[in-house]
Amino acid sequence: MAKFRALWHAGGELVASPTAVQCRFQSLTDVQFAAQRRDNALAIEQLSTPQRSQSRQDIDLLLGSVLDGDFEVVRRIGAGSHADVYQGKQKSVGQRTVALKVLHRHYLQLPEADYRRAATGLQREADLLGNLHAACFVDVYRAGQVADGRPYIALEFAEGATLGATLADKKRLELSQLLDLVHQWAEGLGELHARGWVHRDITPNNAVLGKSVFGTTRLMIYDFGTATQITGRADRFKVGFDRDRPQGTAAYMSPEQAAGGIVDGRSDQFSLACIVYEALTGQRAFVGHTPSAAAVLNYLRGTEPIPSASLASLRPELPPEVGQTVHRALRRDPEQRHDSIVTFAQELEKASQAQGMEPTQTGIVGRLFSRFK
Repeated sequence: MAKFRALWHAGGELVASPTAVQCRFQSLTDVQFAAQRRDNALAIEQLSTPQRSQSRQDIDLLLGSVLDGDFEVVRRIGAGSHADVYQGKQKSVGQRTVALKVLHRHYLQLPEADYRRAATGLQREADLLGNLHAACFVDVYRAGQVADGRPYIALEFAEGATLGATLADKKRLELSQLLDLVHQWAEGLGELHARGWVHRDITPNNAVLGKSVFGTTRLMIYDFGTATQITGRADRFKVGFDRDRPQGTAAYMSPEQAAGGIVDGRSDQFSLACIVYEALTGQRAFVGHTPSAAAVLNYLRGTEPIPSASLASLRPELPPEVGQTVHRALRRDPEQRHDSIVTFAQELEKASQAQGMEPTQTGIVGRLFSRFK
């Protein structure tokens, strides 16, 4: 299976390295470069065209330079509407490979308020990611400024296939394999939610399947461009809300997020349940409703059941409790879902053992080792 470089989010058009597929993503902050699934017509239709262009000459100005006397810029590996992403080397730590995320030069020509807003968004991502400790989150090595004052973040370089690319090749995952990933996702997102934040864009393409120091699969989450603080104020989610292009990815978006309502950790739980459903059945939870992002959003804002087809009808060999657990996480009303994303993962584990199925990665030992970066 082809390998894909890990990608970093920043909405807008992605000009990816040769190891990634060209694609476009909608987001208000930062860059994502991801390997897009071959059936990604929905995601491509969803996304807005970038409002600016940047010459290759401008983008390459940093190549060969050394940031803060330590990070050598080696090559560009992605570009979006808010940031460029480079592969670099950290000279002070054994020439280790890093990802360098730099705000576009374009913002230097914009009004100061726009520049500060974009710069603050990049710094916010560094602050948030730097304070999360679960193994699924990439490390932040430094936040600083390039010579012309633009902010940059030096990040752990994640290499491996995205879950989206893996599903494109395999179509489905075995339940035991999926459980290991769900537990890692739940551990990381549970920490994020406990700190008062919600991700709002959990998708297969925003997760890299790397390796831990023990050789077990390590899920790596890197995109925080749409993360926001949890609040009970409904009006805050209406500010800047674009009904035609809400933040996130329609195929994995919760109904409340699609409607511009209050979102909390249960919205991320819904998104994770969409991934679980897709990984087990080989089709999205909204099958038959994906000719365009607009159609998906209308479906999410409607009253039809989610998912379109029961999991049990597509995977009758699985314990029925598995389908029941996933369906609960996919309920339209957040109050009717599991009380947390960690509970969802735990209930899925219990359901998988209803007929004597045993978890693998390696099981409990594999999960323990996957917690080490």
